[in-house]
Amino acid sequence: MERIFRSEEMAEIILLPVRHHSPACAYHVSSMIQSIKPAVILVEGPDNANPLISVMVDEETEAPFAIYYSYHDVSARISEEKEHYKCYYPFLDYSPELVALRAGKNFGIETAFIDLPYGDILAASREGKGLLKREEEKSNYNDDYLLSQNEYLRQLCEKTGLRSFDEFWEKYFELNGLQEESEKWFSDLLTYCTLARENTPPESLEEEGCLARERYMAGKIREYAKTAASSGNAVLVVTGGVHTPALRALLAGEDVCTGGDTHVNGSAHAGEEVSAEEKPQKSGGGKVPAKDQGVYLMPYSMEAADALNGYASGMPFTGFYQKVWTGMQETEDPYENVVLDMIVASGKETRKKEGYLSTYDEICACSMARGLAALRGKRQPGAYELLDAVLSSFVKGEYNYASDAPVRILRKHMTGNAMGKLCARADVPPIIHDFETQCRRFGLKVGSTLESEVTLSVFINPKHRQASMFFNRMIFLETAFARKVKGPNLQLKKDRNLMREIWKYKWNAQVNAALIDMSVYGATIEEAAVSLVKMRLGKENGAMGGALLLTHVFEMGLEEQLQPVYDQVYELMLQDTDFYSIAEAVKSLMMMEELGGLYDTRMDFGGLIHIGCQKLITLLPSMAKIKDEDLTKCMNALKLLYQLTGRKSGDGFEREREAYYEALFGMEQDGQIHAGLHGCIHGILYGSGRETAADVENACRGYLAGTEEQLLKTAQFFKGLFFTARDLVFIGEQFLSMLDTFFGQVKDTEFMQLLPELRMAFAYFTPREIDKIALMAAKLHGKEQEDILQREEILPEWYSYGKEMDEYVRTRMLRQPKAGKGADEDAGPKAGAPEETEVGGHG
Repeated sequence: MERIFRSEEMAEIILLPVRHHSPACAYHVSSMIQSIKPAVILVEGPDNANPLISVMVDEETEAPFAIYYSYHDVSARISEEKEHYKCYYPFLDYSPELVALRAGKNFGIETAFIDLPYGDILAASREGKGLLKREEEKSNYNDDYLLSQNEYLRQLCEKTGLRSFDEFWEKYFELNGLQEESEKWFSDLLTYCTLARENTPPESLEEEGCLARERYMAGKIREYAKTAASSGNAVLVVTGGVHTPALRALLAGEDVCTGGDTHVNGSAHAGEEVSAEEKPQKSGGGKVPAKDQGVYLMPYSMEAADALNGYASGMPFTGFYQKVWTGMQETEDPYENVVLDMIVASGKETRKKEGYLSTYDEICACSMARGLAALRGKRQPGAYELLDAVLSSFVKGEYNYASDAPVRILRKHMTGNAMGKLCARADVPPIIHDFETQCRRFGLKVGSTLESEVTLSVFINPKHRQASMFFNRMIFLETAFARKVKGPNLQLKKDRNLMREIWKYKWNAQVNAALIDMSVYGATIEEAAVSLVKMRLGKENGAMGGALLLTHVFEMGLEEQLQPVYDQVYELMLQDTDFYSIAEAVKSLMMMEELGGLYDTRMDFGGLIHIGCQKLITLLPSMAKIKDEDLTKCMNALKLLYQLTGRKSGDGFEREREAYYEALFGMEQDGQIHAGLHGCIHGILYGSGRETAADVENACRGYLAGTEEQLLKTAQFFKGLFFTARDLVFIGEQFLSMLDTFFGQVKDTEFMQLLPELRMAFAYFTPREIDKIALMAAKLHGKEQEDILQREEILPEWYSYGKEMDEYVRTRMLRQPKAGKGADEDAGPKAGAPEETEVGGHG
């Protein structure tokens, strides 16, 4: 704790350093507020969230919850990409900041956030630093890593024999800190924070945006201190421990180093201009327009707040410390009771799920936790004694994935599964209310963060179809709420024969965050999806992208949008000249046509399919000289055209059918055609009856009898041929004989070069067909299956001689002959070697 004594102009300022989500910090903050009764309580947090404080401290609002900040860089203040940014500021019951705000309400004390708005923090940070870190999936406003990652701390943990900062913190500030006076406890914490700050490079603080934030907070503190001067009471300031030493210096009028030779005077007030390259933000929005920033309250979960689950700020084991915080209200030594409860709960669940563990194992675990605490100099066993005790007493044998169930169960209990709830006054976007309404309508379990599964008979039950539409809309809005496990997949163009859909869904904080981001597109899930479809419609410039958007609209059940998207796909199909893009579009359209009756849609996709077929045939001759990496895509397109033009008479594809085969015959005559495509075409012509097996054999002989370059292309020819007509192998022995000739002609080095292509060629055969080919190949050489499987006996003497020979050669290779020693003096192995015996393969 640091006191900055009052003057005539300003009230006394008391600075309390805290670690986010620390029960001990929350306990001592509460104690200080009760004893001091300050005029105002100021809390670290972006000040544009001040209107939310009344909702945060409402009795109906239940933690965990989070303030969700968003910023759309429309004015390119952060980067030229004009990206969207977001971060979370979570609060738990034992968060010191929330405890301070609630105490303010209980005692009738004014409370306020005093930090820079989120967008201004981004503007003050360097690329890839602070809240601009790209590698993190979710960015958190209150990051404690500057307190927990430095050389000073590393040496401190090493000297005290503790494994991590979290264990160090628990021992010295949580377990031992509950018995100390609050002023003494805060004084010790401030000493630690000052040393941690001194061991942090100044350039890191500047890059993180800390210096700009601290100047802004110092200015805000001065403003409130001036206002409270006449009250006679102090101003209490609760901030992250890393900022407290800097605020002390700034408020005392000292300079704070910003790296290099640049210094910024600590007496700068909020809103004043400061001469430094990184210009400070001005009060009330600064450089970043307020209209581009959003701030909302949202429910959060223990799982999301746990530091071990990717949350970079605060302490781990949120469920464990929640129980500790609850126990603090009843006893001065809550840890031992919580450890006992966790051991019993984990043991009970392990017995139920795994079928072992006894009450004696639980007694042993409790005894070990107490013993470890005494050995480590702790007043009570904490989280790390609990983990070690369960690992030692519950895990039988080696600790690995097969035996770690007790530890996984314990970690689940230590994380907790509680979810927050906002009061009715909370300003929540209508799309969130619509999401909650839809979940209740379809009976979806969103009261926990566990993943649930639901099976939908979408072609039979109308309500199931509506639930499927809801899930698909949530996917389209990129909320990460649901995923389809089984069922027809129009985007991947597979599983069209499945009649049911199986979905897995899970609520987490990111779902609400995504919906808040999408709230600008509409007040309901459906409205947002429709607006997003219209926005994407104008951006698509290819047939494939347009058809993919059409499949989304189809699955989402947005009937009114089907025709506009259909018309756009029609235009894109006429304009597109990309063969593969049109082929993918036609595939999607064919699947929608096939499932249209089941989905009860009146849209006719035949016209678009017809246009796509014509475009593909027109472009087909230009595909003869494709690259190797495009072979599979091109063969799939040829197969698609074969299916389309092979439809029954009356479908209107008679003219396209003849044009298709005419194009194939023309491509056959191209001397530079890709060998794989050549084989694929011969297979199609053979399957349609326009070529005989003899024609295909002649084409194959052309590769076998040609130049060495042509011979090496035979593997690709086979790959294409087997893709469309693998039954040729089983018609007589002529074709298999050609294959055998091919294998006999290539050299060993060439064979190894061709092996990957050959493996891919024969991958089109089923295991039963592979066995059949093997038997036919064996008969070509006068062998039967029994002959192939029979192995010649290797005599023990041969094996011993080969082993001795290996050792002799290895020794000769590793050492040089001694000077003056003849070659005959170092003879090889003789004893026991069979006379005139070949030992091939053993040397």
